[in-house]
Amino acid sequence: MSYIIEHKGKKIELPFFGNIPTGVIRKARNVNEQEQTWFILEELLPAKELAILDELPLNEFAKHMKAWTNGISLGE
Repeated sequence: MSYIIEHKGKKIELPFFGNIPTGVIRKARNVNEQEQTWFILEELLPAKELAILDELPLNEFAKHMKAWTNGISLGE
């Protein structure tokens, strides 16, 4: 299962939030809260898909992150 973000005809496929490898979450625990989301995304996605994320307006990015995580803060 995955979460798909579409922007300008391009797709990003994130794994279901509950299926993120434990090692990624373990490493993210040492990163400050403001950086955790980016750390995880940079671990999961290739540069080409990160470039698509970079094009998203901030409000759209925030909407997708909330939906992907089901509103759970990474620190919880």
